[in-house]
Amino acid sequence: MVFLLFVPLVCNKCITLNTKTMGGFTEIKLKNNSNENIAKQNAKLDAIGLRKAIRFYSIADVELEYHYFKKNEGHFPDDQFPRHKIKSFNDFRKYWSTETLGVVFCPEFGTLTFDCYFGRTSKRAMRMIGRYLLSNYDQIGDTSGSYSTFIERAELSKKNFKLLSQLDN
Repeated sequence: MVFLLFVPLVCNKCITLNTKTMGGFTEIKLKNNSNENIAKQNAKLDAIGLRKAIRFYSIADVELEYHYFKKNEGHFPDDQFPRHKIKSFNDFRKYWSTETLGVVFCPEFGTLTFDCYFGRTSKRAMRMIGRYLLSNYDQIGDTSGSYSTFIERAELSKKNFKLLSQLDN
């Protein structure tokens, strides 16, 4: 029997949990996680009409969290985010990073995360992500979590299902 532990989330924009312990969460990582490429790939997701919560994680997301932190909005525990030590964006980044918080709260740059169980990501959105992946197959570096469940639920043709199945690491 597996017990799942849910913890309060710090992130104001989206929910990302550790894909190694949480069923249904899927990670798709870009080969090139430069700021320019992340912006380019996110623009492609915008162009196909995918909802804003599903994007490759970027420095812009960290800037948004810093904005919430400065305005004292959201939940930033004092033991993790000591206000007396955070005087600038660079200070904030020392505390808001994958290394300090883990992928539970802060995925690596260039990672798209979503949950494909219990309708948390709609079938329409999964089909859109599937179409994006087919068009940008050469941009994808790694997949993890429930990627195989995602490609099953994305309702792809057999040919496209086979192609995207090759990305499953």
